[in-house]
Amino acid sequence: MSKAFHGAEFCWMNGSVIKTEEALVSAMEPIYLGIFEGIKAYVGGNVLGEGGLNIFGWEPHIDRLWRSAAVTGLKIGYSKEEMLEATRGAIKANGFKTNVYIQPRIWPKAGTGRYNASEFHVVVPIWKFDTLLGNDNPRFGEERRYVVSSWRRISSDALPPQVKSWANYANSALATREATRLGYDGAIFLDNRGFVSEGTGACLMTVRNGKVITPPVTASILESVTRGRFIEFVEEDLGIPVEVRDFTRVELYAADEAFLCGTGYEATPITSVDDINFGNEYPGPITTKIAEHYSRILEGKVKERRDWLTPV
Repeated sequence: MSKAFHGAEFCWMNGSVIKTEEALVSAMEPIYLGIFEGIKAYVGGNVLGEGGLNIFGWEPHIDRLWRSAAVTGLKIGYSKEEMLEATRGAIKANGFKTNVYIQPRIWPKAGTGRYNASEFHVVVPIWKFDTLLGNDNPRFGEERRYVVSSWRRISSDALPPQVKSWANYANSALATREATRLGYDGAIFLDNRGFVSEGTGACLMTVRNGKVITPPVTASILESVTRGRFIEFVEEDLGIPVEVRDFTRVELYAADEAFLCGTGYEATPITSVDDINFGNEYPGPITTKIAEHYSRILEGKVKERRDWLTPV
C-alpha cells in the first residue's frame, strides 16, 4: 500500500478510482484557483445496521461545494449523486472501516485558460483521522492557548470567505504562523470592522451566562455546515439558547467558555485567548455537553438526527 497519502492507496480522480500515487498533475496547474470541501465519515449505527461508516452532512457540504463553484466561476462536470458515488467508491476501494476525512477538490486544468477554463480536474482524496471526541478521549481536554491575530480576516469585497477556496487559506496560514512564532496553539481573527470573526480553520463559539454566542456570516466567516448544525441541535436538543450576533474582542475575553467547531476541529475547547483564561473549569461544562451530544449524533445514536448521516 502506498504510504504517500495517510495510508490511502486509492482516490477518485476525473471519473475513476485510481491509485493515489498515480494521481499526478503538472507543476503548472493553477491549483490556487481551486475550491474544495472538507467532509468526514464516522463509524456508527444507522438504519442499515451497526458498525458502518456514515458521512456527516453530505447534502449541505456538497451544496456548499456547488455554491463555491458558482462564486468562483468553476465547473464541476459531475452531478451531486455522481460525487457521492465517487466518494463511496474511493472509501470502499481502500477498505476503510474507521473514521475517514473526505476532501473533494476542483481546479482548472493547465493550458485551458486560467480564468476562462473549459476543463477541470475533479479529485476526491480520502484519509483516516483520529477524532478528539468521546468521553474518555484525552485529546479533548488538552490545553489550547490562542491569540488574536494582527492579521485581519479577509473581507468579501476582496475574496469570498463564505466559500472554501485555496486562496483564502493563505490568510489563515499567515495568522497560524504568527501564533506559532509567539508560542500559541492557534489564532482568532477579527474582521475588517474589528468584530470577532473565526479561527484559522474553524468557526468560533463562546458561552456566557449559559448562552452560546457565535459571530454571523457577515463577520467574514466561512458558511460552516458544522456551525449550522450546532446552532440547530444546541437549542432544539439541549435547550441551550444560541445567539448569532457580532461581538467584540472585549466580549470574547469576558466569555465563560469558548470552543471551535468545524469538520476538522469537530468541537475543540479553547483554554484562553491572549492569556486570558475562560471561566473556572476547563473544558467548560456547556462545551463538554455540546461535544458529547455531537459525538452521539455522529455515531448514529440520536434518532432524530440520523437524517444528517449518509451511509457509505
